[in-house]
Amino acid sequence: MLPVRVARRRTAAAVATVLAVTLGAGALTVPAAVADSAPGTAAAGAEAREAVPRMPVNHVIEAGGGAGFFSTYFGDPGGVVWTSYEGGTTGLPAGSYLMAAGGDLYVDELSKNVVDMASGARYRLPENNDRAVGIAGPYAFTALTLDSTSTSTSTSTSASDTGTVTGSVPGTTLWAHTAQGARLITGLPAGAGEFEVRPGTAEHGVVAFTGADGARYHGLVDLEAGKVTETYRTPADDRFTVSDTRVAWVEDDVSGIDRAVVVTRGAPAERKLVELGPAGSRPVIGLVGDWLLDGVAPRFAKKTTPYPGLRARSLTDATAAPVELLDRFTELVPDGSGGMLAGGGRLGTGDGAYRVAADADGKPSAAFVAANGSPTETAESKPASVPTGTVNLDDVRFVPFHWYLNHWDSKVTVRLRHVRTGRTYDWVMDGYDEAGGWDSDYRQGFPFGPSWSGTLGDGNRYGGPDTRMAYNGAYTWEMTAEPWTGVGPALKRSGSFTVTRSAKPHDFDDDGAPDLLARDASGVLWSDTGFRDSRYRSEVDVPKTRIGGGWQIYDRVEATGHIAGSAHADVVARDKAGVLWLYQGNGLGGFARRVQVGGGWQTYDRLTGGSDFTGDGRPDLLAADKTGVLWLYKATGSAAKPFEPRKRIGSGWGVYNQLTATGDIAGAAPGDLVARDKDGVLWMYLGKGDGTFTRRSLIGGGFGRYGELVGAGDYDSDGKNDLLAYESATGRTYYFSGTGGRDVPFLLARVSTTLYGAGSYNLFG
Repeated sequence: MLPVRVARRRTAAAVATVLAVTLGAGALTVPAAVADSAPGTAAAGAEAREAVPRMPVNHVIEAGGGAGFFSTYFGDPGGVVWTSYEGGTTGLPAGSYLMAAGGDLYVDELSKNVVDMASGARYRLPENNDRAVGIAGPYAFTALTLDSTSTSTSTSTSASDTGTVTGSVPGTTLWAHTAQGARLITGLPAGAGEFEVRPGTAEHGVVAFTGADGARYHGLVDLEAGKVTETYRTPADDRFTVSDTRVAWVEDDVSGIDRAVVVTRGAPAERKLVELGPAGSRPVIGLVGDWLLDGVAPRFAKKTTPYPGLRARSLTDATAAPVELLDRFTELVPDGSGGMLAGGGRLGTGDGAYRVAADADGKPSAAFVAANGSPTETAESKPASVPTGTVNLDDVRFVPFHWYLNHWDSKVTVRLRHVRTGRTYDWVMDGYDEAGGWDSDYRQGFPFGPSWSGTLGDGNRYGGPDTRMAYNGAYTWEMTAEPWTGVGPALKRSGSFTVTRSAKPHDFDDDGAPDLLARDASGVLWSDTGFRDSRYRSEVDVPKTRIGGGWQIYDRVEATGHIAGSAHADVVARDKAGVLWLYQGNGLGGFARRVQVGGGWQTYDRLTGGSDFTGDGRPDLLAADKTGVLWLYKATGSAAKPFEPRKRIGSGWGVYNQLTATGDIAGAAPGDLVARDKDGVLWMYLGKGDGTFTRRSLIGGGFGRYGELVGAGDYDSDGKNDLLAYESATGRTYYFSGTGGRDVPFLLARVSTTLYGAGSYNLFG
């Protein structure tokens, strides 16, 4: 019986070369069965797992015999492990690659050696007949294809067929090998090919083959006689099982139900149909005595409700209740002595290998024979990687929220909630993503959870209509892991953390993203947030927010950064009488009641703020009067008196029709400035940190088309300040990406943004 692969997709080469087959003759020596006393308690489960040999976690049983069993890490033929029932796990020699396994034997694809793990004996398959197709009993089977001129030197050792096979036997032949020699398997129909052999009972192996008619068949090989004695036409899959008295296979009913066809050996007319579950759930079957075993692997748990685990149903007594063997089921293989080896687990005992055999009453029971150390219920396999204190989103690009779970077939839901606003970040991972890759770290658990990039909204749909930057402040998080199988309770975890960033001059809602203020024709002031995330090379459009009406009384609105002592960005607005007013930001996207700064500001025709020109950690304000003199207003941090008396910087600034504070754009002091002259040429002045500037340097021409230039900070999330530009003729807003370099501070290729993409606006800040 082929084990069910619960996860990893094999490569085509692995599929072609790996035959997960099972064999074992003779009595099986296993530890005593572990009783399920006090099921469900952690102590009982730990005790049960310590009482049996240890096998690797996340391993699939490939084949089992009298001394132990083979397993692989999710079917990886290069990572085969042998677990002895005497206690002890051994990896196969370096360079070994599983070609076939059964019972205590395996065939190494590279060396073509047949190795007995119980005795240590080994022999090599013949060089001209070494294409192993499986193992059953003490034999390794090969397929040899001859044409009319071929001669085989494989020697037959059967009593009825000795000597060398010559070209008189064309086609594909099946051979059984031991250390003493080879024998030709007879009884196969003419034209049979594409052989796969696996264990069946102590006396018979199972051979699957394609007939001359192209149909798929299963036959029983009498191991002593070397002959195929029974043949059954079956569906083209490997869900075929045999006992001393019956054979069974799975086929799809026309109504969409998978069913087992159970046939009495020697009496083909005696057939019994057993419904297994809906088509697509891929039930796996086995036979033990008069009982049919069936189960659904976790990867198909969603296809059937309720999930059956592994159970046994009587074939002779229709009134007998099913015997529940395993709560969680992964694979099923014969053990070579009339029983089966099953992978999976029981609540209160744990995951690993179980031997299913008939008890004294003839009913199947499952004995725990090897533990992988994992409980059957969903659990953490190692400590989670989650934030517990303060996270500075200026310093990190991704914040891990990773929980390492023992089972890949889990649905994990994560919610981060901003305490002040109630806004959430929601993320779902429905099973571990096989396409994401597997490595050795995952042998200790499957990492579920997002690498959070500091946004709110639907984490599985980045850039959706509810995506926005995450606010600063306190957060809670909740994680729920639900097993696909429904086995055991959901795992729940929760915690909290705090997000912080440095203050941003154009961040009015405390989310770290630049907000651009604009006034429409009716005097309503709006705030529009957008950001282009350099990690995803995409722009996120956040709906604009209405701040309020009545702003038509002002002829200038300028974002200044946090000049009045709070951690949030402020705004100054000049009315038509020349009075300057302070609107202190509340961190919620709005402002406190205005406070008068003072009169006489009509003498200035250009204002700009948001940069720290003096190096004291507070942004300042620059004002150029109508004579071309530039003045510095140093911020005090007080709302009652936000600026110190003005300080003259210099004259000659009348050549410019716009000044824009940009923050640090060239890697030195944070108080830099760009100025546009009347010809549309843009110049850069680097701040020295003392309120003065270096000599100007040319940035480039063509900026005359823009009505407003705004130094809104880092728009594209690459750590460098950018420049926003509003084009009045088209109503479009663009940005020029900052480079952080002095020679070329901005890339001159403009990039369209989603900011104020519709409508008419007459003032920006």
